Amino acid sequence: MTIRLIACDLDGTLAHRSGYISPESIQALQRARAAGILVVLATGRMPGLIGPFLDQLGFTDEPIIAAQGALVAYRDGRVVRRLTLNAALAADAGRIAAAAGAGMAYYSDDRIFIDRLVFPADDYENWFGDLAVVHPEIAASLPPALIKFMAIHPDPEAVPGLMAAWQQHFDGQADITRSWDNFVEGTAPGADKGAALAWLCRRLGIAQEETLAIGDGGNDVTMLRWAGRSAAPASGDPAALAVAKWMAPPIEEHPVAATLERVLGW
Repeated sequence: MTIRLIACDLDGTLAHRSGYISPESIQALQRARAAGILVVLATGRMPGLIGPFLDQLGFTDEPIIAAQGALVAYRDGRVVRRLTLNAALAADAGRIAAAAGAGMAYYSDDRIFIDRLVFPADDYENWFGDLAVVHPEIAASLPPALIKFMAIHPDPEAVPGLMAAWQQHFDGQADITRSWDNFVEGTAPGADKGAALAWLCRRLGIAQEETLAIGDGGNDVTMLRWAGRSAAPASGDPAALAVAKWMAPPIEEHPVAATLERVLGW
């Protein structure tokens, strides 16, 4: 069946951690768009933080799956799907994270509140841009509805234990996923990339079999599982590789371009 929509993860799949997107990947996505295929970025980042990536790709009016799927939005600020968590859940997450030695980031619609820095300040600038506000006592005065919360642990070896503690504590009240070596995130139930992709495709009249998903992380698993075709870079998380229908080359070898060449028959 013809592919009509490509859902592509950003960090670790399309973009290197430095933010670099290879010319090969840009050209492949431009070729897909020229062929009439809708390309949707599916990212854990907030929409306001991906402008430089959209500029590199030349994207203007494509929908964006953001905040792990809690938001489906457009570059002009329109939000067409928004799922939130209440502040009490987020405060509970913060207490568990602090006991495990992690810092927290709490995401509202237009701010990311940081309770303490566990990495150099420059790293936070790279991750959160000018949306970040450091507020050591923020857990006591969180906005009533949050897009997501995230623990940032300086030791990646401690992350699985923290993730398990959150999963046990919340047990269906929040979706918990590991988005990067040092990050564990919580979103509202159903606020994952796969559910957001399914919702968007229903809205656009695109069949499941007409979709291709590409992603490298544990937070991409639901998207890779739902899409009709899927690929994960060889450099990706084992959980993503386990569900992807094809293993693409690692991030250093342009996995997005390789996947499009294979699936679209270029």
